[in-house]
Amino acid sequence: MSGDADRRLGRIRAVAFGVLAVAGVLLLFGPLLAKAWIWLVEPRDPDWWGASGQWVGGIGTIAAVVVALWIAIRDGRLAREDRRERDLRERQEQAAKVTAWIEYAGGQGYMVVSNANAEAVNHVVVSFDLVHNLPMTGSTLHRGPDIEDDEYLYAILPPGKWRMPIREEWQRPDMTPGVMLAFTDSRNSHWLRLTDGRLIPKEQNVVTRRKIRFPQRISVPESY
Repeated sequence: MSGDADRRLGRIRAVAFGVLAVAGVLLLFGPLLAKAWIWLVEPRDPDWWGASGQWVGGIGTIAAVVVALWIAIRDGRLAREDRRERDLRERQEQAAKVTAWIEYAGGQGYMVVSNANAEAVNHVVVSFDLVHNLPMTGSTLHRGPDIEDDEYLYAILPPGKWRMPIREEWQRPDMTPGVMLAFTDSRNSHWLRLTDGRLIPKEQNVVTRRKIRFPQRISVPESY
């Protein structure tokens, strides 16, 4: 019962507000509306009505053109946004299939890189990294123009799984090992995957960004 009473009260309030709104409009614009009505119902010459029809038709045509242009501009903008979003999704999907992690086999530690795409990636630098504690929050090492002893540089990394041995002297018992991976995908988009797994787009490939000088050792990947 209370629900029915609330609905009736709501309808009464709506009607009251509607009456007040109409009264306010009439109070404010009543004289103008009356003058406009008198002007419309005054007798007119037939030529005036013909000219008025032409004016109305011209205004309608202009309005139709404006609406058509607005719709075309809006549809073009939406189509461009859809293309950008689709391209970004495709780029991210390709980059997301390039992952890296730490594995141990037979007492030996390895950095493992998996390229699950059908295309190779290039300008690949795999870096052994150390973080103080879990969860990992990104790289703790700042890499420069030289390929360091705990890094591997590959011109191309084909599809598949690849591993790189971790040397004993790289490890520290008080820190957690991780992998930092920089690469350029087949669409020439550049990426950095941090030790915590985050994928960050970059404006330049890793060789250009770090100003890596050549000649430097380019490793041959070991299939895994």
